[in-house]
Order: sequence, then structure tokens, then C-alpha cells
Amino acid sequence: MHTSWYSVCMPVERGQLSLRPSARTLERLRERARLLGQKHTVLAERYVAEGVLMDEHPGIHFVDGAMGRRPAVMGTGLDVWEVVVVAKDNQGSVAETAAYLEIDPRLVEIATRYYGANQAEIDDWIARVIDLNAAEEAKWRAAQDALSA
Repeated sequence: MHTSWYSVCMPVERGQLSLRPSARTLERLRERARLLGQKHTVLAERYVAEGVLMDEHPGIHFVDGAMGRRPAVMGTGLDVWEVVVVAKDNQGSVAETAAYLEIDPRLVEIATRYYGANQAEIDDWIARVIDLNAAEEAKWRAAQDALSA
């Protein structure tokens, strides 16, 4: 089962929302949830949460990957966390970050604005990627050592 990024990174305080979607929309939601192995209510919550974030941050969308769903910058193939890491390496310079990534500076600004509003989430992504990279490098080194023995 896929876990939504917002429930992984931070505790979720629950509210209540009643919806009466069209029968066709509900049918499509249930079918999509079935294909993903999720409850349709969980998928609907993800759609609402991500939809609100995309409205608040035009140019951001969400993509699936091995580590879960994550925010990405439309049209770049880059995750927000990737842009943020490069921006930090360039002391926050939008121009230098854009030049390094070979993207429009406006796209760097989109990512950094998202980061400013969702810093804990992105910092968590960065920490998880660092941990995963370290673990994968250790496996690679162990394999190289075993091969050269």
C-alpha cells in the first residue's frame, strides 16, 4: 500500500468533510483506488491534500517513486528537494541554481517558495535520501570488497 507523504512526515489531525461526488466520479475514484490497492477514502484525501497544495503553489505537482509520493517541479523532471539541495549549495542564489540545473529561474523560485511553506516535509525528504544513499553505497562497497577478495 502506498503511504501519502503528508501522513509519513507529520502527524495528521483529522477533520470532517462530507462529499457527494457524481456517481461517475465516485466510480472512477473507487476503480483507481482498487488499482492502487488503497481505500477510496484514502485516495480521495490524497487528492484533496495535493490539490490544495498545487493550487497554493502553481508549478508543483506530485509524482510516485520508490520512496513514496513527492512534490516535483512541473516540466523539469526535478523533485523540489533536488532543487533545494542545489540552491543551498549555491547559498540560495536563484540564478546560480537555475544555471547549474539548466532550468528557468522562475522554476527555482517555484521550488524554493514551496520549500519555504513546507520546510519540514522537504528537509525530511533530504534526510531520507541521504540515509538511502549511504546505505546503498555501503552495499556497493561490500559487493566490491567481496568481488576483490
